[in-house]
Amino acid sequence: MFYCNRNQPKSKSMAVKHSLILVAVIAATVSPNPAQAKVIYNGVAAGDTTEESAVLWTRATTEPNTPVTLTVQVATDPGFTNIIYSAKGTTNADKDYTFKTQVKSLTSGQKYYYRFLSGTFVSPTGTFKTAPAKNQKVAVRFGFGGDTDGQWRPYPSTQFLGNLNLDFFIYLGDTIYPTAAGVLGTANYSPAAANPYTNTKQALIDYHRKYLENLLPVHVGGFAGLQALLATTGSYTLFDNQELGNKQFTNGGAPTGSPPGAGADATNTANDVNVTGRYINKTNNFQILEQADADYHPLGERAIFTPNDSRTNNTSQQFLAQQWGANVILINLDDRSYGDIRVKLLGSPSMDDVGMRANNPNRTMLGLSQLAWVERTLATAQQNRITWKIIAISSPIDELGQLGKITSTVDPTQSVTVVDSGKSWVGGYRAERNALLKYIADNSIRNVVFITTDDHLNRINEVAYFNDINNPTAGRVIVPDTLTIVAGPLGASGPNSITNHTFANLKSLADQIADAETLVGVNPLGLDPAFPGLQNVYREGDTSADSLRQPADFYSPDTFNYVTFEISADGQTLSVKTYGINSYPADTFAEPDLTNNPVRQILGFTLRAR
Repeated sequence: MFYCNRNQPKSKSMAVKHSLILVAVIAATVSPNPAQAKVIYNGVAAGDTTEESAVLWTRATTEPNTPVTLTVQVATDPGFTNIIYSAKGTTNADKDYTFKTQVKSLTSGQKYYYRFLSGTFVSPTGTFKTAPAKNQKVAVRFGFGGDTDGQWRPYPSTQFLGNLNLDFFIYLGDTIYPTAAGVLGTANYSPAAANPYTNTKQALIDYHRKYLENLLPVHVGGFAGLQALLATTGSYTLFDNQELGNKQFTNGGAPTGSPPGAGADATNTANDVNVTGRYINKTNNFQILEQADADYHPLGERAIFTPNDSRTNNTSQQFLAQQWGANVILINLDDRSYGDIRVKLLGSPSMDDVGMRANNPNRTMLGLSQLAWVERTLATAQQNRITWKIIAISSPIDELGQLGKITSTVDPTQSVTVVDSGKSWVGGYRAERNALLKYIADNSIRNVVFITTDDHLNRINEVAYFNDINNPTAGRVIVPDTLTIVAGPLGASGPNSITNHTFANLKSLADQIADAETLVGVNPLGLDPAFPGLQNVYREGDTSADSLRQPADFYSPDTFNYVTFEISADGQTLSVKTYGINSYPADTFAEPDLTNNPVRQILGFTLRAR
């Protein structure tokens, strides 16, 4: 039997290993901070909001770093004249002076304000909204994005997110990169994090440092990184490969290997499906990185107990489902903690094997328990007539094909590489992908939107499964009323390689990708012009976007961006918009530039529900 309770207490061992929430009650023996000690706040955040609860977060220290005693206040007005919750706590040196507490007994569909106090030192004020009641028909507005590499700090693409009045934001993976950033010998240089296989203690310190850097301005008085984004709305957070070291930790269901956590031989077909009973997600190395991620995000404490599924049992539950009113359900999936090994070519261990091994029906990305849970959740949502099912995943689920390098015919200096990598669903886990997509189609689950980042560009695609995964020439079946949107990055590599931002250049790249995909039987880039319910297509630079609806109208490989959704109160309309800025070179640490590189809408469209 599968147990999944977001408020279920952990076992004693799990409480030690996965202590994600710091109880907001401080023992009377803790002394208050000296009055003269200046308290420094490095941001506030709220997350994992439900109809009646939210997790609140901050980082606060003195100079030099010491723990800080805090009072957290929650109010219904920005002036805090109506404080409805107050509690004390302390930041924790082991968690890099971060603090989290869960506030309960809130009112559904309510906007709240919160802050932290330590003596006379007051944090910035944050805001969040609780989810509307499940039977309430209200408009819902949210955004998503990810991929924040320190080489592109302080992420000016996010400068106006607070003005959008979002109900929530989904911070969708690769929230830090463990690699070096900046130029060696300069003030902005940040060395790479320690190898978590061999030095877990230093790795925890270094990963904490990477998360903190993303919250700090690069220049004195400059844009304060992600602080405004996290303060102005509640968030849900997924982790991806970079938070887990971009090594075999990203396949938490793979064999542990030697040393523990280093993983097994990915070229050996005997390791394609883990039957050893030992998993990377149970190693100390994996849990150290998981802790660093949890310390710096407003994640709720959730443990999962699946006695009949050792791969998933007694792990920290990252996946969840949260309904937002009568018309929307958000489903966050964890495709990192339970996946089988990312297979590599025999004789070429640095290259993915995306051949027949990916068709093994026993290979999993989600694990049996999570796969069964998401299928039940989708079926129940359809039965309950929840119109829009939004599924957040860390890895793209659409198919691109193995096209290789595509060069623009307009500007031969401009090119993109198009391949399905071994960490993507179709590149390495085709059987489970096929099963999930076919389940959606066979059970007439409508209005499904997969959202993800990870590929460092913005694209919109339909989704198709294979008639026969072992015979691609047998064709593919489009999943009705289902699409996928890849957003971003907010700031990471890829878009900076495209320096010609003209629509003609981007159209050349998009057309060639679509033509090459069609040639090999892959559903081409973009939405079909006759996609059911498609309206109001907009593309910067294309005055005929709504009449032509061509691949370039659903493609932006050259910008740092994020995507917003607005769902009408009756649930019948979904409006999608991409906002962003032109990319810029790594390690230049660009500040917001309203004159030469403003945030603007890049593309968008509307869908009528089916």
